[in-house]
Amino acid sequence: MRVRSLSLVAAIAACACAESTPPPAGVTNSPPPPPATSAATTESSSPAASAEPPVPSRPLDLTNDCPKDIRLYYGEQPGDGHGDRASVAPGATIPVPRKDDGSVTVWVVDDKGFGLASVHVTRRMRHVRIDASCARIDAGSTR
Repeated sequence: MRVRSLSLVAAIAACACAESTPPPAGVTNSPPPPPATSAATTESSSPAASAEPPVPSRPLDLTNDCPKDIRLYYGEQPGDGHGDRASVAPGATIPVPRKDDGSVTVWVVDDKGFGLASVHVTRRMRHVRIDASCARIDAGSTR
């Protein structure tokens, strides 16, 4: 019996020694760090958590005071393939689509799609107007 006891003790000691030897480079045996507190998680989970809550976009419309049809492009750059095209008749008012954040760039384009003028609209703006001279495009919060 004594021989078996010594063998068992020797085996346990060998396992304990094996666990205390350092692991190979790049391998760690340490337990994962404890989970962060809920306050730390909230602060670091996303930048939006500390930003102000999203404000719903206001409806946006465009009025054409120019005496001719105007071609439009809604997007960063005409011809980039990521925006929308539209046209507006003289004296007409049309709705303008926005991005999720409420912004949009509205371009007046020629018949080949090249940009002539543009205005960047933010989420708080409500109206875009092309003036009677057909040379100016403005955005604002009132008509």
